[in-house]
Amino acid sequence: MAPDLFDDLLELENDFYQQGHESGVADSKYAGMIEGKVFGIEKGYEKAIELGRMHGRGLVWQSRFRPSQREVQTGTSHQQSPFATPRSIASGKLDENVVALPHLPDNTRLRKHVDSLQSASDGITVAKDNSDEAVTDFDDRIAKASAKAKVIANIVGESLNPAAVTNVGIEDATGLQARR
Repeated sequence: MAPDLFDDLLELENDFYQQGHESGVADSKYAGMIEGKVFGIEKGYEKAIELGRMHGRGLVWQSRFRPSQREVQTGTSHQQSPFATPRSIASGKLDENVVALPHLPDNTRLRKHVDSLQSASDGITVAKDNSDEAVTDFDDRIAKASAKAKVIANIVGESLNPAAVTNVGIEDATGLQARR
């Protein structure tokens, strides 16, 4: 039997469907790779900002400890602090860029928590490759640093969110009127 002349015409719709499907799959693979890369960069940046914020918070807490007797006698301290010292406050010689913050209590447990926060959030020791182990380690560091910061904030009696309003009812915070 001779092939039907209309077989090619009847398969035309299927051919166009197959061709469109293959083109869509190829385009979506490329677009998915681009979208995935952009999403990864955004999430990585957000996580790095969070880790840096925790590290900075730890530096501030660390600088607020009173120097120990040994440090006072030897004249050494952990690091140069951008915050006011009790001596500069008493003498009235404050630079306009220096902020006076209260000292933290001399508590060994609190110092250990701050040191642990500093080591967990230290950006120098973070692996910078994109392996599964490095990403998991980075996420674990963020979780550990966040937990340590919460513990320290509770001990010190401070809020982790500087914009948090304390002693405000829900009606005041949301702009809702209380029932009368």
